[in-house]
Amino acid sequence: MTPLKRTPSDEILLTELALDDKNLTIYDISSVIVVGEKESKQPHGQFKCFMDHDEKKFYLEVSSVKTLEALTRSSLLNLLALAKKADADKIYVCCRKTLGDIRSYLKNLVFVGFTQLSVSEQRTISMTQTHFIMGCDLAAEDDF
Repeated sequence: MTPLKRTPSDEILLTELALDDKNLTIYDISSVIVVGEKESKQPHGQFKCFMDHDEKKFYLEVSSVKTLEALTRSSLLNLLALAKKADADKIYVCCRKTLGDIRSYLKNLVFVGFTQLSVSEQRTISMTQTHFIMGCDLAAEDDF
């Protein structure tokens, strides 16, 4: 995981998620498919992630259906392991509400231990309510 510098689009997203004033590290994480011993040259999915070091929270933003489709159980388990390695206690998946009906994709999140946040919990993360947010307590979970 290599930290990145903030871009203007990151600033907009961070403002939407009420994260713009925090001690954050930004990551772009690629998921690849390995078949046998060959690794695909094209990433299966690209994930924009943010680590809040002060509150030990890791955020994954899902802004497109393609990203949502790439969020397989395997990808989720790898992202959970990366979040734990970054010393996160909680991880949140923030899906844009403009994605449409995402219920069929939520099974993977529930499978690995994510729960839907209440409206009041979501407001502490996103005042603009542009995202549907699910969370997982990494401190309570076993190793992935």
